[in-house]
Amino acid sequence: MRVVQVSPFYYPVVGGVEKVVREISEYAVKIGHEAMVITYNRTRDGKRLSEEEERNGVRIFRVNPNFSWGHGTFSTSLPKQVRRMRGDVIHVHVWRHPHVFQLSGEKGVRILQPHSPFYKLDQTGLINYAYYKMADNLLGKFMRTYNVIAITPQEKDILSKKFKINSTVIPNGVEDNLFSDDRYRGDYYLMIGRISREKNVMALIEAYKLCKPDRPAIIVGPDGGLGDQLNMKIRESRVNVQYIGEVSYERKVDLIKKSMALVSTSPFEGFGLSIAEASAMGKPAILVKGGGQEYASPPGVGSIAINNDPESLCKAMKELDDDYTWSKLSIGARKWAENFRLSTTLPKYFNLYELLAGNLT
Repeated sequence: MRVVQVSPFYYPVVGGVEKVVREISEYAVKIGHEAMVITYNRTRDGKRLSEEEERNGVRIFRVNPNFSWGHGTFSTSLPKQVRRMRGDVIHVHVWRHPHVFQLSGEKGVRILQPHSPFYKLDQTGLINYAYYKMADNLLGKFMRTYNVIAITPQEKDILSKKFKINSTVIPNGVEDNLFSDDRYRGDYYLMIGRISREKNVMALIEAYKLCKPDRPAIIVGPDGGLGDQLNMKIRESRVNVQYIGEVSYERKVDLIKKSMALVSTSPFEGFGLSIAEASAMGKPAILVKGGGQEYASPPGVGSIAINNDPESLCKAMKELDDDYTWSKLSIGARKWAENFRLSTTLPKYFNLYELLAGNLT
């Protein structure tokens, strides 16, 4: 089987979508299939890369953009490149990106994985939110030309209500080697994510100003435009919080292992991979109610769900100071994370590919 994936970004760009695309592609090679990734010749900060290369058996093709905006890109050559690959399966990633509409009429098995980009107004701002609503209303018919993969039951429900389509749930996967029964209780809270409006990172500083927890907090993630503002707010507030910027994957894993719990103040996450990774290591989470984050670590099982305000976050941190509560949620998080073990999730893609390909013969 020849699997062609289309993604806005790919290696060396790092992110949740890029990780999923890489894992599927490299697994395809591992089990004897051909894997190709078609992406754009740009990084998030606009750098150019080689137009073609092979990495871990995956052939990567980067088409030149005609124009780009933010993280969006348009290229008239992308559909031609896809056709040249003659894929048995065309797996397209990220809803609302131009290539979703460009490829909606291609022959063969077409799969769309939207990656749940259904953020709330206070995460996106009015202009972006209005654009998303308009695109969904006017262009939603294109989604119905694909077989669709949702990453959570929450996304499946959104897709059904918003676009009147059925979808198959395949969650993002957690590497098997991260699973641990050690259940070490660290001495700091950890927040992981892009430092941007969508992640609502300033809420953690507001909570620390309000209740001054004994335990410090560490914030990790690439600067999405608010890094300087975050550092200034930390200094002005004089709170026991440190932003250490983007770190390597190995460093991130080490920070999770030594933490007490993961904190997510994002009002809506498509999934919450860092939460799932922390759960695999027996770390409870504090997260805002609603969104895919509740699937990554269900409230009362592996997490405490809060309202989107500093008072609720302070209350949750106080609850986690209780040894029984922390231990109960730690055990629950570790058990629930088995749903996301990578060796379990990856075969589901290929079961779906083969089912859909068989339906065409």
